Amino acid sequence: MAELNYENASKELEEILNQLKNDEVSIDELAEKVERASKLILFCKEKLSNTEKKVEDIISKLGL
Repeated sequence: MAELNYENASKELEEILNQLKNDEVSIDELAEKVERASKLILFCKEKLSNTEKKVEDIISKLGL
């Protein structure tokens, strides 16, 4: 996941969700898809948190 960015992770999550909604995932693939989705969710949450902190730091330096 080192080269993954937020947009790609979000897009992949949407694809997995659509596959699950449309019953396109076999029982054999289900655990793998859920595991991948959980990793993508954690990646996105971390990215959002880090970005929020950076923005807050920038704003506080501006004195706003």
